[in-house]
Amino acid sequence: MANPDFYRYVLQTVTRKKQISKIFLPEKQKEIKDPSHKVQKDVRLDVFVEDHEHNLYDLEMQVEDKQDLGRRIRYYISKCDQRYTLDKGKTYQDMKNLTIIFFCLFDPFKQGKIKYSLHWGEDFDHTIKLPTGVDVIIINAKGRPNGESKDLLGLVDLINDRPVHLNKYFDWAQKKIKELN
Repeated sequence: MANPDFYRYVLQTVTRKKQISKIFLPEKQKEIKDPSHKVQKDVRLDVFVEDHEHNLYDLEMQVEDKQDLGRRIRYYISKCDQRYTLDKGKTYQDMKNLTIIFFCLFDPFKQGKIKYSLHWGEDFDHTIKLPTGVDVIIINAKGRPNGESKDLLGLVDLINDRPVHLNKYFDWAQKKIKELN
């Protein structure tokens, strides 16, 4: 967790946003508890990151397909919004943007794609988008390559514990994984 450059690289690779010039130190296992609602389920975010423009990113690893990914994502968005995106006295236009990224060891849609990028849009006219400020990206580590960047394919290889010799970020990550194992 001590390498914000690695997480910035991952974010740029997955979101394709090249303007992320700096991120604040990532927080691992960020717990969101609401003491006033003790019966509500708490959330533990795997890696929570804020960039220099105060956009928020939640990176999650999902190993098992429990058939609840959509509702899990909905709940994580609601918890992040409740805690981090809008302060009292601010308008809805002041909400921080939130990108939820799930790295899955299964294909939730059974389409074989590596990357699914989901946004709120009209069912019949896909040119109509509802600007919620929320992006959902699902990386399917079991997907088949189909024109993705070398960096994204390298990230999928890393998730699948296959050697990657693409750049210093992968070298660093593989070294850390080896140390942890």
